[in-house]
Amino acid sequence: MDLIKSIFTKTVVGLDIGVSGIKAVELSSDKNTSLVAYNRISLPWDTISPDGVIKNEAAIVSALKKLFSGKTFSTRTVSVAVFGNSVLSKPILMPPMKPKDIEEQIYWEAEQYIPFNIDECQIDFAVVGNTVTKVESGTQSAMEVLLVAAKKDYLQSFSNLIESAGLNPKVLDYQPFAIGNAFEFNYGDELGEEAQGDTDVIVDFGAGSTKLSFIEKKNVIYTNKVSACGLGCTMLLAERLGESIDQAEQIKLTEPDSPLIHPIITDYITLLTTEVQKNIDVFFSGSPDRHLRKVFYCGGGMKTPGLIDQLCTIYPEQTEQLNPLRHLRFPKTGTNKNLIRDLSCLGTVAVGLALRKSGDQS
Repeated sequence: MDLIKSIFTKTVVGLDIGVSGIKAVELSSDKNTSLVAYNRISLPWDTISPDGVIKNEAAIVSALKKLFSGKTFSTRTVSVAVFGNSVLSKPILMPPMKPKDIEEQIYWEAEQYIPFNIDECQIDFAVVGNTVTKVESGTQSAMEVLLVAAKKDYLQSFSNLIESAGLNPKVLDYQPFAIGNAFEFNYGDELGEEAQGDTDVIVDFGAGSTKLSFIEKKNVIYTNKVSACGLGCTMLLAERLGESIDQAEQIKLTEPDSPLIHPIITDYITLLTTEVQKNIDVFFSGSPDRHLRKVFYCGGGMKTPGLIDQLCTIYPEQTEQLNPLRHLRFPKTGTNKNLIRDLSCLGTVAVGLALRKSGDQS
C-alpha cells in the first residue's frame, strides 16, 4: 500500500509512539518468529495531546535517542504507526474492478468522503470484501473498501521527527492496520475457522483514545475511536482531587477502592464502556449480515481498575484479552517475566509494526 514505504532490510523495530510513552519491539526475521528485544520509555503527559497533536517534539526526540542509545536493538530502521486527526479512515463501496483500476479510481471516490484537500493527502486503501446491495431494479454487487487518507505535510513532518533522533523510518503504517497485523499473526489459525459473517472487535484502550478495529477473517473492515480513555479518567481524578496528572495516575492505580476515588473511577469507566458498546451496536445494526464473535481488548488503559470487569459484564462470553505474544518464541533463558507481562499488555501495536517485512503491502 502507498502509505507503507517499501523496505529492503529484513528487520525493522516496531515503534509505537503514544500519549503516555514509546514502545519498541524487535523480532527475528526467520521462520520461527521470536522476540529479540523490547523496551519502552515514558513521555511527559503534555508531550502529545489526546487527539494526537505533537506539542513537544524535543521531548520525543530525546526519548527516542535514549531508547536507542544502548545495544538493545540491532537496527535503527523502524516501522512507525501514524496517528491523530491528520489521519482518517472510511469504509466505502465501489463497483467491482481490477486492483489497477481501483488505484486510478480511488482518488475520485476519496473526494466524496475526505474532509481534507485531496491534493494534499496521501491516499491508501484495502479491499476488505464484497457485498450485495438492494437497488430499485433488484440487487447490485459492490466491493467493500477501507479508505485511508493522511495529510502529506503531516507524514513528512512525522518522518522528519523520527529522523531527527537518528532513526530511519522505512515504514509508515496506520495504527489499526498494525493491530490487525498482530492479530492475524497470533490468531490466524482461529480466524480460518470463522463462519461467514463472524466479526471480531479489538478494543485498544490507549492513554489518549480508545480505538476500535472491526475484523472479518483477516481484514480490518472498519475503524473508529472514542475520546474517553485512560488519560481522561486520570484527568478527571486530577480535577476532582486538585492533584497533578502524575499524582492522579498513581492514586488511580493504588487507591481505586477508597470511598473518595471509587465513585469517580466507576462513573468514568461506565462512560467509556457505554461508548464502546454504542459504537459496536451501531456497526452491527448497519451490517445485518455480520455478527459479533469476540471482543478482544488490549492497551495500557486496560489497567484502569474495574474497566475490564465492566466490559465483561456487557459481553460476558465474548470478552478476551488479545495476546500479541501468542505465537512468538522466546529465549530459553533470561526471559524477564515482568517484561513479558508488560509487553503482553502494551505491545500489540509495536508487535504488529515489528512484523512488517520487505514487500509488505497491507
